[in-house]
Amino acid sequence: MGERIWMLAQPLVAALALAGFSAATAFQAADRTDLIPSVQALITASFVYPGLALSMIVNQAIVMARPDRRLTTAEKILVAGQLLIAGLLALTSLEPGALLLGFLLWPLLIVGAVAACWTMAGTTLRERRAQRAPRELDDDAHRDLDDHPGTGEIVSVGPRA
Repeated sequence: MGERIWMLAQPLVAALALAGFSAATAFQAADRTDLIPSVQALITASFVYPGLALSMIVNQAIVMARPDRRLTTAEKILVAGQLLIAGLLALTSLEPGALLLGFLLWPLLIVGAVAACWTMAGTTLRERRAQRAPRELDDDAHRDLDDHPGTGEIVSVGPRA
């Protein structure tokens, strides 16, 4: 059950980020920016959260391409870190004077998103390569033709007579 929660974490964060973006866009379209609590909230919901959602969607697609669809411990830490920073941004966006904190947290979120994508892509590539690599042969396994001594016959390739 624990792994399933981690597999749902990224789509859930993406959905919440898109909901914040949709709300900010609706308020702006209705010319009701007075309903947005601060400039930080406006910037975060309009620009940062859509990027976070895109990052989470791409990361989920990368993880779904794995033979074993699980997050590593490092990936779980990166996803939890992004969730924590996004939550801090949401909480501090309610305070009109907290714009400085947004300037500090936005780059951290971007770095976390890039690190998560890089880590997940690397893990996925390693797992897919390992799956395609020839397996070590044990005594009971079928041996490859190269493992047997030759017959002494010369094999030629040419047109059939």
